[in-house]
Amino acid sequence: MSATQDFVPPLILDAASRPLLLRLRDIILTSLLWAGWLYLLLAAIGAVWVPPFVQHMLPVEPPDHPWLVLRAALLCVSIAVFVCALMLIRVLFERRKFRGEDRRRYFPRPDDAVIGAAFGVPPADLPGWRAARRLVVHHDEEGRVTGVDAG
Repeated sequence: MSATQDFVPPLILDAASRPLLLRLRDIILTSLLWAGWLYLLLAAIGAVWVPPFVQHMLPVEPPDHPWLVLRAALLCVSIAVFVCALMLIRVLFERRKFRGEDRRRYFPRPDDAVIGAAFGVPPADLPGWRAARRLVVHHDEEGRVTGVDAG
C-alpha cells in the first residue's frame, strides 16, 4: 500500500487481537444498551398505542386527553431526532477531518543491505530479482540460499 492511497475503513472492525476480558466487557455493554433501547422502544409504543382491552386486564385508564399521548410521542421523536442529528454531525466532521490519504504509520521497509545480510545474498542482486516475473530460490537444509533462477 503506497502512502498516497486512500484509506477505506472496513465495515466491521476485527477485534480478535484484543484481550478476552475486554471483548467480554464490550459484549455485555452492547447487550445492556440494546436491552435498554428495546425497553424504551416498547415504552414509546405503549405510550402512543393503548390497546382497547388493556384497561380490562390491568388497573389502568386511557389518558384524559389525546394531547397527553401526543406530547409524549412528540418528546420521544424530538429526542430521537436530536440524537440522530448529533451522530450525523459527528460523522460528517470525522469524514472531513480524516479524508484524503491514509494517515497510519507504516513500518519502514528494510533496505537491500539488511535483506541481503539476512538471507546471505549480495544486496546488488535484489533489485533484479524484484523485477523478475518468475523467481526460483534454491535453499540448502539450513535454509541458506544456494542459488536463484530469475526469469
